[in-house]
Amino acid sequence: MKFAKSAAGLCLLLAVAGCAGPSVAVTPNEDLTVEQRSETPSASDAAAFGSQRVWASGLSVVVSAPRSLAPSETAIPPAKRTAVFTITVYNGSKVSYHPSQFSVRATADGAPAAELVDSVQGLNGLAAAVAELPPGRDTRLQLAFAVPEQAVEMRLTIQPGGQGQDAATVFKGQA
Repeated sequence: MKFAKSAAGLCLLLAVAGCAGPSVAVTPNEDLTVEQRSETPSASDAAAFGSQRVWASGLSVVVSAPRSLAPSETAIPPAKRTAVFTITVYNGSKVSYHPSQFSVRATADGAPAAELVDSVQGLNGLAAAVAELPPGRDTRLQLAFAVPEQAVEMRLTIQPGGQGQDAATVFKGQA
């Protein structure tokens, strides 16, 4: 009975919050136990693009499948092709999160892939993620990486608290 009241209260809260602004696109899977939600996969246990990973802090991340894009002439570094990812960060913690702490490293077929900034196409990089993220909200980061012209296996290693602060998790797939 207590669980039903809590669930009903949570649904009401979410419905009211939805009226106040945009809905939250990514939320942790509520069917998981607290222990399961706090487990962060190791870097060797890579997740497919589109999967959700949740850290013990309550932060969760989903990395979209990449889309290929021809960079503009002003892109830095110059590249013939980029792999563009949408990374959705949901703050399920009780404190505000600073996306400037977010760390992403990418490889293409095992070689480091440089983050590409192409302001002409709205790809301003991770450095542009400065707005504080309140609890219960999400944000989307658009990140691009320089990749070879042919298809490659991409791996994105993510640490929401920065390098050395959180356990890393890896997302992988073709780009």
